[in-house]
Amino acid sequence: MKWQLAAAGLAMAMAMAMATGTTSLADPLPEFQQGRAGSILGTPAQIEADRRTLRIYNSKQVQAAIDELAAWYEKNPVAELPDARKTLRRAAEAMALAQSHGVVAAQPDRPAALWGTTGPHSWGDVVLPVGGVMIDNPDNIYRGIPIDGAASYVIEGRVIHPAPVQQTMVLHNEKSGADPNQKVKSQEAENGAVSLDTLPVARDGSFTVTVDASPVNGRTNHLQSDPAVHDAYILVRDTIPDWSRQNPVQLSVRRVAGLPLRPPQSEGELAKKAAALTGSVARYFMTWAKQRFYDKPANTYSHQFDRASGWGAVGCGWYQLEPDEALVVTLDRRSAAYLGFQLSDAWGQGQTSEYLANLGSLSGDQASANADGSYTYVISASDPGVHNWLDTAGLRTGTFCTRWQAMPEGVKAVGAVRETKVVKLAALDAALPAETVRVTAAQRAEQIAQRSRDYARRLQY
Repeated sequence: MKWQLAAAGLAMAMAMAMATGTTSLADPLPEFQQGRAGSILGTPAQIEADRRTLRIYNSKQVQAAIDELAAWYEKNPVAELPDARKTLRRAAEAMALAQSHGVVAAQPDRPAALWGTTGPHSWGDVVLPVGGVMIDNPDNIYRGIPIDGAASYVIEGRVIHPAPVQQTMVLHNEKSGADPNQKVKSQEAENGAVSLDTLPVARDGSFTVTVDASPVNGRTNHLQSDPAVHDAYILVRDTIPDWSRQNPVQLSVRRVAGLPLRPPQSEGELAKKAAALTGSVARYFMTWAKQRFYDKPANTYSHQFDRASGWGAVGCGWYQLEPDEALVVTLDRRSAAYLGFQLSDAWGQGQTSEYLANLGSLSGDQASANADGSYTYVISASDPGVHNWLDTAGLRTGTFCTRWQAMPEGVKAVGAVRETKVVKLAALDAALPAETVRVTAAQRAEQIAQRSRDYARRLQY
């Protein structure tokens, strides 16, 4: 019952915050967003990095950058879309939190595998708001490992079963938006990748991945770095569609060779860098969003692509719906080990509290399949009484992504979107398959309460 009360209270609080465009962390977060020190994610390095992130985020430089970004958002055409202004300020804050964490984590001389791009969470007195970039996936545990291409590293991991359905480590030599003049790309360049399913894992679940400038030469646990790139990073994704059981992999990293260590940057230097990135990364991704879907019709998948290293595919778009309308989407799974559907606001922020506490996303494990194996979802502001409801949190405009990952070799996601159509809620039944799973109000409350209990595991296990 306390989980249901927490979720209900959070939904009410967030609705009030969205109406005013502000959020507050004066009160403790709901229990399902409270982490435990010593858990898989709650490492000493993580908690200290999060504490430092808050200091950077609360600096004068970053707070001024939030004001500047919010003013820029106000002048952006997206702000003219219905309800976009309701979350505008929070979106600017989320971008600033993500960049504050990013500069704290970007220490290749003193590396750690740090969890960022997350929903609000706390470790005791360390209470972080949402940090996000663009339609981030709550089914993923995103961790970054900073890399100096001229140095050598050993990443050590341990699988705690049940394992993620997929874990990838992708090397990036460039951070999107770090350079204000950077050309916007369809997707970020991938400069090498390894995947848990091909790593040599010992019987106790342990494994190692090496990173240096030497060639891969067939090694499935090696990433070749570029010695000319001193600020590269590895993005680790632990994909967890079953929040109730699957665990992120334990990770640590050691720098084992390289040039003499440089002095650490001061917090003043980090704050200046985070402030600059807040503006440049936000502008990059809003330009990306304009090119990839806002210049295209609403309520369709206007941008689809395969991941460069072959580990998955993505389809994105934007919705615009009136309160009495729903967007009905039917997808093929394509035998993917992972299928996920995520909503975000007009600015691409999708791990905010109301999306996590309510149904702002559904993994294939959380959704109900049709008789033929396809999946039909209903996106709407009001509850349509079907299991596969994606809740817009009352927003008339927002963004969405579907992700297919770990598909069988040779299988692609092209053509996996069977249909998208806007219907009146009064005519919804006729637009749904006969076998659609319906839910009562009590069943919906339990579905949401179970979601909160399951989300808590990543913070407390």
